[in-house]
Amino acid sequence: MKIQVEKKVLNAVSKIAIGNAKKSANSACVFFGYQAKLPESVKELRRF
Repeated sequence: MKIQVEKKVLNAVSKIAIGNAKKSANSACVFFGYQAKLPESVKELRRF
């Protein structure tokens, strides 16, 4: 039972992390001086 709950929690956390990575790959910084460098694996998630 405990293992099933841990797997569900880890699956949910991974889906949230991938969603955030996709969102940051397709957006730009709104401030004028700083845009963080993205790793190559995140750059592959771009839509264009």
